[in-house]
Amino acid sequence: MKKIYRLVPTAIRERAAFIARAGYYPRFKHPVTYNQKINHRKFNWKNPLFITCADKIAVKEYVAEKVGREYVIDNVFVGDRLSPLDARKLLDKHGALVVKANHNSGPVQFLSPADPDDRVRSVCDNINHQLTVDYGRMKLEPWYSHIQPAVLVEKKLKTSNGDDLWDYKFHVFNHKKKGEQTVLLHIDYDRYGHAHRSFFDEELNWLPFSLTHPCLKTTLERPENYVKMLEIAKTLGQPFSYARVDLYNVDGVIYFGEITFAHGAGRSRFSSIIYDKWMGKLWELDPAM
Repeated sequence: MKKIYRLVPTAIRERAAFIARAGYYPRFKHPVTYNQKINHRKFNWKNPLFITCADKIAVKEYVAEKVGREYVIDNVFVGDRLSPLDARKLLDKHGALVVKANHNSGPVQFLSPADPDDRVRSVCDNINHQLTVDYGRMKLEPWYSHIQPAVLVEKKLKTSNGDDLWDYKFHVFNHKKKGEQTVLLHIDYDRYGHAHRSFFDEELNWLPFSLTHPCLKTTLERPENYVKMLEIAKTLGQPFSYARVDLYNVDGVIYFGEITFAHGAGRSRFSSIIYDKWMGKLWELDPAM
């Protein structure tokens, strides 16, 4: 079915996928909603920084230059493939690991020193296979196709009390008036169980809508050093008309996660199209940039 699907002309295929997932007929040439503007970006992108900042390896140097190396997670391995032997040596030396490809948006793999050899082998096979896939072509997010594929391994971050680590996703919109920005924050909860998602404004007031996943939490405790997190997100999002900047906060210590330019591939379904239009209105500048 996938092979047949890919024989369909791209314009028809993308519109059909948009209707099925976002829930309405799109206008890609003259976009108004948030989802439409993401799709316009996918077809018309022209900001070369997309390539650097979508590359999970190259972006670390960019972030270090812009906001400081102290916010960058150290690499414990970078290479054109990962062998089970190398993975086991890394586990013995560093403990739990995060294994990812630098040229796509996942799936990210996790390894623990307690994992049996067949699990380690399976993760290595999966990540090495990911390097063979042209993610940009597959997902129609062309900037990924310009990235030289590589394996990236990092130590797994963990909180002092062992709680799950939250990924703070800042949606940064730059406005026509120079220097003005609007930031929305969303957090995904229980991602590998009963996934749910909540949105907040930059003052951490709850926003009454859901996107893809239901909203269950309507309050958020202010994280330690939140003002600094907001400053970092705004700085890293400044060169783009819109970008999503992901940060971690480990007991007040901030780490950069990633920068994303096409959240949900531009097909995420809002609880009401009103909020799709509202976020589209926040996106004032050229979506291609």
